[in-house]
Amino acid sequence: MFNMESDPIAPTYAKPDVTFAYGKGVRLFDNKGKEYLDFASGISVNALGYCNSSINKAIKEQSEKFLHISNLYQNEPQIKLAKKMLSLTKFGKEKGKAFFCNSGTEANEAAIKFARKYFYETGKGEKTEIITFVHSFHGRTYGALSATGQEKIKTGFGPMLPGFKCVEWNNIKELEKAADKNVAAIMLEPIVAEGGILLPSKKFINTINGLKKRLGCLVIADEIQASMGRCGAVSCAELFGIDADIATWAKAIGGGLPLGIVLIAEKIAKCLKPGDHGTTFGGNPLACAAGLAAVDIISRPKFLKNVRERSVQLRAGLEKLAKKYPWLGEIRGEGLLLGIECEKPPADIIAACRERGLLILRAGTNVLRFLPPLIITRSDVKEALKKLDASFTIFI
Repeated sequence: MFNMESDPIAPTYAKPDVTFAYGKGVRLFDNKGKEYLDFASGISVNALGYCNSSINKAIKEQSEKFLHISNLYQNEPQIKLAKKMLSLTKFGKEKGKAFFCNSGTEANEAAIKFARKYFYETGKGEKTEIITFVHSFHGRTYGALSATGQEKIKTGFGPMLPGFKCVEWNNIKELEKAADKNVAAIMLEPIVAEGGILLPSKKFINTINGLKKRLGCLVIADEIQASMGRCGAVSCAELFGIDADIATWAKAIGGGLPLGIVLIAEKIAKCLKPGDHGTTFGGNPLACAAGLAAVDIISRPKFLKNVRERSVQLRAGLEKLAKKYPWLGEIRGEGLLLGIECEKPPADIIAACRERGLLILRAGTNVLRFLPPLIITRSDVKEALKKLDASFTIFI
């Protein structure tokens, strides 16, 4: 029985009484031999599931060369992955550059620094403010936490850093009111994931793009959870028409290893010089080798087509369940980042699903979140829906 008091790990996570021994494909197995269909995928990290042969091969080959050399030298896996990511996004067409780090929160810290540095170097040092949105989640280090629009995870850690304005999601009037001459950037997730799986309206996106032109500010797209195939495309920001100058990536991009990347427009890259930012481990050769293997697979059109097809199937199944159980509500999301509103306690339902061998998550306060590996099949979705139905039955 898991006992938090005797656990040597700091009590910052509420953990269930389960210990996983290994994973294969879209399934995890605990130390008692029980099998779980994973619709959480390490919080959107394990896009290719477990023990992917291409990722394992890349890790093995790189581990036999070196694990680390620092960013003071050329790093071939890093260069290859940078070129690949640039080629898959608008930043390649616009002669952009890449900066590597270890995680999503570090990527967002870098994005904030790069936005302010750009205006400092172009003689507009007064433009320092960053507009973000209620329910957003950008990370837990102080810059990213200050940008995050969730007071509950800031409580007790104040004061937050100055220079951030937080406005209501999809509220055009409030956004336009907050946007003044001192705004350096508007920072948003294409889909507010942790905060409840909220999509932007087309008018909201058009307003953001319009403010960028009118004010000369930048747009930072936090692509960390919604992109790299998760939405059915490489870039969720580009899919939705968000005209970003900076984009941050992590989670799935490392193939399971810690990795973050910031893609920046050419004009911003030109304002940076050696010493402006850095990281000891960011973009380490092993993580980049694994990341390149993952990105090569995820970016294939046939692979993304399966994501979109499974999304349609999963959404249709959730719609049927919503008709059967009146305490289920709106279905939200895009691709294989889907959620459904729930009037019952999400923690209880998540536990019931886990008992039946299905792993799911929560988003916000009342949304059940589904983040399966992107390699799921038609039969995997059918199985998940059957387990969901069985779990929901006990709450009638």
